[in-house]
Amino acid sequence: MHQSKAIVLHQIKYSETSLIVKIYTKEEGLLSFIVKGVRGKKGKLRVAQFQTLNLLDLTYQQSKKSQLRFINDLKVSEPFTELLYDPVKRSVGIFIAELIQQCIKEQEQNQELFDFLYGSIQWLDLTSNNCSHFHLLFMMKLTKYLGFFPSLDGHQSEGYFDLQQGEFSQKKPIHSHSIESEELLAWKGLINCGLENIGSLKFSNLLKRTLLQSLMDYYKLHLPHFKDLNSHEVLQIVFNEE
Repeated sequence: MHQSKAIVLHQIKYSETSLIVKIYTKEEGLLSFIVKGVRGKKGKLRVAQFQTLNLLDLTYQQSKKSQLRFINDLKVSEPFTELLYDPVKRSVGIFIAELIQQCIKEQEQNQELFDFLYGSIQWLDLTSNNCSHFHLLFMMKLTKYLGFFPSLDGHQSEGYFDLQQGEFSQKKPIHSHSIESEELLAWKGLINCGLENIGSLKFSNLLKRTLLQSLMDYYKLHLPHFKDLNSHEVLQIVFNEE
């Protein structure tokens, strides 16, 4: 029997009454669970408990026949107040859930990463600040825990950032994977910004789209399995309507 704090990442229908759920746990990393009876009248677990990004206290055990786990007990530890209902927060939440799934592929404990994800989701739900820059700041900060946070050598003075090498450069790299000018200043802003002063970020919608693309390019260069995120298109629609 195992106990852990956990974050729901994804669910798929397995049968008329059951789900397969991807859950990121603090104690064992990414795990897959089979949850039976959630659509029936007699099951003790409900579909709503497996909403994307739900924060859980989980008791579970390993199946003897497969890599799937069974849930013995579950509690939503931090019920959302806004994340499921505010259209901007909900869109950002869908985006970061897809991002996390793209980045975390293995069953491996990483408690610092878990605490960062858990705290960021709580902040997104509870904050009264404008959240239209959150996905960009989250992507930048997440690189710390994935092992490719930009090297800060020369970041105050150099005129280019080499996405391939992950470092600032005085000369423009010979390859095409670099940023400069307004986009470079925005990257520096994200590197130096914390959640507590996210309100200081004032990027236009056009610049936000450009930054999102360069960040996705940066991820693809450093994570071989990373692909473009589908949910970023939903974000663009929501932000354009603000």
